[in-house]
Amino acid sequence: MTIMNRRNAVVGFLTLKVGKLVARRKAKQVGGKLAPWKGKSSKSGKKSD
Repeated sequence: MTIMNRRNAVVGFLTLKVGKLVARRKAKQVGGKLAPWKGKSSKSGKKSD
């Protein structure tokens, strides 16, 4: 019996997929409550100059 087999690979893959989906949903719910992290502040800074 190997440590890494097909069943474990599938379970791990699905766990990562579901985890990312849940994280995205939670981040979307938080919305504007967090500081911008994708360069939004630099874009708005360019527009105001």
